Amino acid sequence: MFIRFFKSNNVLALVVLPLIALIIWLFGMLNPQVLSLKHAMPLFEFFGRGLNTYPWLSVLIAYLLILGQAFLLNYTINENEVLKKQTYLPALFYVIFMSNNSAMLMLHPQLFANLFVLFAINKLLNSYRKDAAFSQAFDAGMLLAIASLFYIPYAVFFPLLGVGFILLRPFNWREWFISFLGVLTPYFFVIVYYYWNDILDYLWYDKMIYPIVREQSSVTIADSFYFMIGMGWIIILLSVFKAFTSLGSGSQKGKKGMVLFIWIFLISALTILLAPELSTKYFSAFAIPAAVFCANYFSEMKKVWIAEIVFFLLLTALFVNLFAHYF
Repeated sequence: MFIRFFKSNNVLALVVLPLIALIIWLFGMLNPQVLSLKHAMPLFEFFGRGLNTYPWLSVLIAYLLILGQAFLLNYTINENEVLKKQTYLPALFYVIFMSNNSAMLMLHPQLFANLFVLFAINKLLNSYRKDAAFSQAFDAGMLLAIASLFYIPYAVFFPLLGVGFILLRPFNWREWFISFLGVLTPYFFVIVYYYWNDILDYLWYDKMIYPIVREQSSVTIADSFYFMIGMGWIIILLSVFKAFTSLGSGSQKGKKGMVLFIWIFLISALTILLAPELSTKYFSAFAIPAAVFCANYFSEMKKVWIAEIVFFLLLTALFVNLFAHYF
């Protein structure tokens, strides 16, 4: 039912998906968690200041961010013909992967970072076959820099600019240089602010270095979450394999777009290595390519009833885990 409906590119998905997301996020809204700004990067600290006294508002903002990102990803995929068919499946899977347990049903820096990474991906894909892509190059660099100023491990996405240019553009050294300037611009303003206030050392150590090098805390995984983890990663790995095997078909632009998302998937693994602790919210970068791969896998599946059963099991695992945690 879900797969068939969202696969059909029915405009009613614009109404149904927010309702599905709201049902999931009600768990977080009814049990809001206090926002933590300890060792937070400058932009997350700026936006989060004051929200820690209004936990319910921070959860509501997180819910709206998830929805906005889901539809932005969906628009990017359809507009750039990454998949063979127009579908709302990328938005559906993005919501599921970004709402899969209690640690993610709150406002966290990866939520903001993902938003700017998605905008950067859109800029890169839009540069395809343009005579000149100076504005796209600068914007993509600046957007990725802003993402890292919400969550520093996302700095590993900077090489994605080069990957995108190689895949989508003929070589133009000006575009590479302009994208580098785009990366430097947000950092220039942040560094000037901290230097002017004589707290530059605080920026380097407390916000950039310490969260990465500190000893990771141990994490206890609830028994109810193992099924969700197992189901999720089996589907994702099968979808990644399908993405590789389907590279020979589709439009040239679509194939290059899929290769770009494969690189995003590989780069996302580096964000886990730099994460301050082992928690599902630090896997947020994976949600972007995983949603695309799963949308491709389920849209190409011949036997729709099998796809429906698999997705129903994934959705059941999600709700069982949330009920076990909150009740």
